[in-house]
Amino acid sequence: MASIEPTERPLSAPVEEALAALQRWDGMAQRAYSENTRRAQKADAAVFQAFCERIGEAFFPASPDTIRAFIQDCVLQAKKPATVRRYVATIARIHIAVGLTDPCASEPVKMAVREMALNTTARQRQAWALGWKEIKEFIDSAGTGLRADRERALLCVAYDTMARRAELVALDLADISFMPNGTGTVLIRRSKTDQEGQGAMGYLSRDSGRWLRIWLENAKITQGAIFRRLVGQKRVGERLHPDIVSDIYKRVARWVGLPAKQVAQVSGHSIRIGATQDLLALNIDLASVMQAGRWKSTAMPMRYGEQVLAARGGMARAAQAQGRDETDREAL
Repeated sequence: MASIEPTERPLSAPVEEALAALQRWDGMAQRAYSENTRRAQKADAAVFQAFCERIGEAFFPASPDTIRAFIQDCVLQAKKPATVRRYVATIARIHIAVGLTDPCASEPVKMAVREMALNTTARQRQAWALGWKEIKEFIDSAGTGLRADRERALLCVAYDTMARRAELVALDLADISFMPNGTGTVLIRRSKTDQEGQGAMGYLSRDSGRWLRIWLENAKITQGAIFRRLVGQKRVGERLHPDIVSDIYKRVARWVGLPAKQVAQVSGHSIRIGATQDLLALNIDLASVMQAGRWKSTAMPMRYGEQVLAARGGMARAAQAQGRDETDREAL
């Protein structure tokens, strides 16, 4: 849950009571929200608090006019609309948590959000995709050693399961079941869209199972976390942090020779995006793609695969049928 940093200003009794209630809520939220969610909300609250202190306005409780000014300031700083909406949601949650009226439900704030939508683009730059082509190139050229073993296994498991960073590093050996034919299943116990922890099963191909077993054997992992830090060349440490996954993906992108501009766009979502594009390019139906990626709506898989879908869309098929996409031999 979000929290407010201490201030040197004297506080009124009602504000002190509200802050105390927020602290109690924060204690309960530690058991109800994921660590990532709480960390993000705390960072959002700190951004709003810093703005309010800069302009000399109260940040808690906050007035609708102050929040409106904050939104307008974010627009001037060219912050992404999705980020600003997340800020507003955090501000609302802070107030609702202690039983105060939600200032973000007021007309001044609603109008500021509408103005932002009219004057900015909601489109966000997508992370660079890492698909099977790049993963296979790394597998074939990475050489030997524990680091190469771990990276091969991590890439293959991430691709087959389309796991998010936090899901990938949360995997334990007990979550893996190998079949007699070499394939396997992976139990993803909790995900971004499964906060209740009902769990979902992912698939492991025979190749992925082989690379995973090689890593587990060479790293001497017999229980607990599958993907772990490496200390030096030979010592295996504790469970990987989710942020390290992004670093690994960037190293892989550099290894296979992607240009620096593309490497800079690689993130922890890159393999999830690449796997989505590969599935759609293979004409796998959207329902199956959603099942593989554990999505509850079509929005994200269609966003990830929009270039593939455009190339297979109605106009692309029409151009092919009309001969407009045929190579002009005379021009060659």
